[in-house]
Amino acid sequence: MNYSQQIFRCSAALAVLAIFGCNGGSKSTPKTSPGSPAPTMSCQSFARAGLRHAPPQYDKTLSWVSPNRLYVRYRAAAAARIAQSVDGAAGAVLGVDIGPIQGGFGHRAITLPAGSNLATVTATLRRNPDVAEVAPVHLRRVMAASEPDAVDDPLSDNQDQWYIYIDNADPGAWEINTGSTNVSLAVIDSGVDETNADFSSKLSYQESIVNGVTSTAGGAAQDTNGHGTNVAGIADAQANNGFGFAGVGYNTKLQAYKIFPNTTSSDCNPSADTADEVTAINTAVANGASVINLSLGAPNSSGPDSAEQSAIDNALAHNVSVVAAAGNDDASAPDYPAAYAGVIAVGASSAVDGNPSSTPPYTSITGEAIASYSNSGPTLVAPGGDPTSDTDEDLLHWIENYSTTTDGYPPDECQLFNPGGGNVCAELFAGTSQATASVSGTVALMEAEHGGSRSLTPSQIVTILTKTTDVLPGGISSARQGAGRVDVAKAVAGSAP
Repeated sequence: MNYSQQIFRCSAALAVLAIFGCNGGSKSTPKTSPGSPAPTMSCQSFARAGLRHAPPQYDKTLSWVSPNRLYVRYRAAAAARIAQSVDGAAGAVLGVDIGPIQGGFGHRAITLPAGSNLATVTATLRRNPDVAEVAPVHLRRVMAASEPDAVDDPLSDNQDQWYIYIDNADPGAWEINTGSTNVSLAVIDSGVDETNADFSSKLSYQESIVNGVTSTAGGAAQDTNGHGTNVAGIADAQANNGFGFAGVGYNTKLQAYKIFPNTTSSDCNPSADTADEVTAINTAVANGASVINLSLGAPNSSGPDSAEQSAIDNALAHNVSVVAAAGNDDASAPDYPAAYAGVIAVGASSAVDGNPSSTPPYTSITGEAIASYSNSGPTLVAPGGDPTSDTDEDLLHWIENYSTTTDGYPPDECQLFNPGGGNVCAELFAGTSQATASVSGTVALMEAEHGGSRSLTPSQIVTILTKTTDVLPGGISSARQGAGRVDVAKAVAGSAP
C-alpha cells in the first residue's frame, strides 16, 4: 500500500514490556532504571540494529531489583505514626502509600538516598514492631513482537490489521457487541499519545506515576516511548469513526497510566518499578476499571514481588480482570506478573502467509503458529507477530498500530501520513505485549455483553476465554499455546447472560 513505505522509515522492532522497561514485544535491548547496570548496547547502536520494537530478550547480566526503593507492609494501627516510624527510621527521602488498607495492613514504598545499603535498612525495619514485612521493589520491562469490514476506519483492513480479522473481532465480535462506555480498560504502560483523536475522545482518566511522584495534570500521561500508545491502540482505539485504526474494545472507555520515565536520547528504554505499578493498579481499581492491561514484566527467574502480588490480588477481589504479557524470551514459564495465580497470561501467535521473503507483495494467510519468542505456559495466545528480521517488510509478520508523536528518542520518531484524511503516526511492533492488548479488549467486550462493568468475575472470564479459543493445529502443544488462540466473537457470545 502506498503509505506502508513511509511506516518503514520508523524503527522496526518487537515489543515486550517489563517493569524493567516499557510495553510487550521481542528482542530489543532492555531499558534500565537509574542506578541499575547499563545495557549492553547504547541507545544509538541499538537503534542502528533496528530492534527497538522487536520482541526483546532479557540481558541476563542485569539486576531486576530497584537499587534504592523498598516495599514495607505495616500494621494499620500504626498508620498515624508510620512516616516517622518507617520513613524516619530508614532515612528515606520519599515515602508513599501505594495501596489501601487490606486485612489490617497498609502498603508503603520508601525511596532511599543513592548509595544506601538495602540490606542494612531492611534489617533495621524488620526489627520495628510496626512493620510486618520488608521486601525488594522489582523492576519491569515492556513486552513489545476476508470478510466485509464492520467499521469505516481507513487502516482497519486485512493487511494493516490482519490480527483483528484472524481472531474474529472484525466483523464477528462487533456484530454481537461494540462495547460499552460503562466499561473501562486501564493500560499501565508508558502512557498514551493524548493528542491522538482515537484516544482523546474516550480517555476517562490519565495519570503519571513515576518514582513515587504522581500527576494528573493535562498531558501528564503523554507517551514519549510509543509502546503504551501502540498497546492502547490495539486494545481500545475508537472504532468506526473514519480515522486510523480500530481497537478491539471499540467503544470501551480508556484509563491511561504512565509508570515509565520519559524516553530520552541517553536512555532510550527506561525501566519502571513495581511500586509505581502497584499505585497505578490500585488507582485503576478505585477508578472503576473492569480490566487492567500489563504488557510488561520481568523473567520468571527474578521471582515474585510482594507488593505487586498484593495489588493484583486486590484487583481480582474487586472483580477486575488482570491481563499480562507472558514474555518474549522463549522461556519455559511466563514472566511476572503474568505468572501470578488468577492473572490471564497471554502468549503470542503469528500468521503464516507462505511468503519466505522480506518484501511485498503480501500473500494471504495460510495458517497460524506460535511466535518463536513467546514464552511457554500461557493461559491462551493472541496475535503478536513474528518477523523474520528487523528488515522484514511483510505486514503480516508484524502488528501495525499507533505510536506516539512525541518520542523522546529522535531516531524513533515516526513519520505522519494521511490515510483517508487525518494524520496518523503508526509503527510496526511484535511481541506478547501486542497479544495481551487484544485479549484485554476482548475482556472489555465480554463485560459489556454480560451486563456491564465487573458483571463477570475474573475466574468466569478465564473459563469463558479458555472454552472458546481456536486450538491451533499442527501438533502445537498446550504448553506453547495454552488453551489456544483467542476467538473474540466466540468469547463475547459465550458471555451473554
